[in-house]
Amino acid sequence: NNMKQFGLAMHNYHDSYGHLPAATHPNEDLEPEQRLSWMASVLPFMDQQALWRSINFDEAWDAGDNAEAADMQIPSYINPATIGLNANETHYVGIAGVGKDAATLPANHKRAGIFGYNRKTRFRDITDGTSNTMAVSEASHSFGPWAQGGAATLRSLTQKPYINGPDGIGGPYPGGINAGMTDGSVRFISENIDPEVFKALITISGGERIGAF
Repeated sequence: NNMKQFGLAMHNYHDSYGHLPAATHPNEDLEPEQRLSWMASVLPFMDQQALWRSINFDEAWDAGDNAEAADMQIPSYINPATIGLNANETHYVGIAGVGKDAATLPANHKRAGIFGYNRKTRFRDITDGTSNTMAVSEASHSFGPWAQGGAATLRSLTQKPYINGPDGIGGPYPGGINAGMTDGSVRFISENIDPEVFKALITISGGERIGAF
């Protein structure tokens, strides 16, 4: 249900702004880890309008009054099967693409995913098809505040195994992960999926052929 909420929120955001949210709220004066995250940007579409209005998007995620807002727990940002959480954590992450530099790539790059630090992906950029492209995943470790940009709310593929491996893309459920696809659907993806197929699901315009998964 949380994944479905993310999918609906992202579609409504695209309807309103003509693109999906960037991984971090644009602010060239701040490093990505200091900026507000995409999860802060979609708050109005997650039934959190009042919290969204309390945030100063020109400031760092934990600066001034933002610190109080960022300390709020948002139930839909919490995986109900994850044990031992801090109030402001999230157990979901946006997908940046393939490689350590994925979040900095332009939307037309073969390794780019849905989310980049300054990337505002449009549906028409997703030439691999929205049903074949992951937007959001469960996270398996290195949880961070939902309001914080960078690794707290964003992951890319860098090392195998890709699921429940070093990159922190994974989750508490045995056998695989729940993934939110860009068309709004939610798929359970086996941890035994062919790594090349999983990489293909991560990118938006890799041009790969994806069969059943």
